[in-house]
Amino acid sequence: MSYASDWYYTMDNYQKRATVKLFAQLINEEFYKGKEKLFPFNRFYGYHAAVDLEYLTGEKDKDVPVYAVTGGTISYIGSLPGYGGVILQKLDGTNDTALYGHVKITDIPVSIGSKITSEKPTTITYLGDEFSNETSKERKHLHFGIYKGQDNYFRGHEKNLKVIQDKWYNPTNYLKEKGAVSPTAINSTSRPTPIPTTVEKRPNFVYNFWEWLISLFNK
Repeated sequence: MSYASDWYYTMDNYQKRATVKLFAQLINEEFYKGKEKLFPFNRFYGYHAAVDLEYLTGEKDKDVPVYAVTGGTISYIGSLPGYGGVILQKLDGTNDTALYGHVKITDIPVSIGSKITSEKPTTITYLGDEFSNETSKERKHLHFGIYKGQDNYFRGHEKNLKVIQDKWYNPTNYLKEKGAVSPTAINSTSRPTPIPTTVEKRPNFVYNFWEWLISLFNK
């Protein structure tokens, strides 16, 4: 079953969460003034190549799901300095890649090579715990970016706007243009397990007829 949109915001209440670092925002020493509690350990500089999505009131000690934005293939899962856990997803029907940073990479529903379907919202991971190795000692939030190409590219900040324009999309505008909807607005449940990498063939008419005959004898 397909829904009106095959694209989803990667977290519910997406717009409400984007409050600290926005796409292409210049992050310098001035930015960090007054934000010492948010950034007690790490400070990065440059033009932000993503949007940061914060946890909401009551979510600090809860598992907060991160959803795949559409169908595609999980191409990377690993731990990197500055990110902690990071997942890359090649997006179906494009030459683009989604980056999900500061996330859990163990005991999650996907693995490298997992095929994600766009038919329903799919939980791929959860926000990493605050100031832990899962977030590389960062606050609890999702660093979410979409870049051009399907190589493994991990820069969270770029030195100049030209690189931002050449390599990165504004992820909020990108999803809006795709007609993305909130994942929790869909009347469905999230998948708890990876999507099989092989596509199961649908039974044809002969197969269905044979199954029907067998069912008659088994009644």
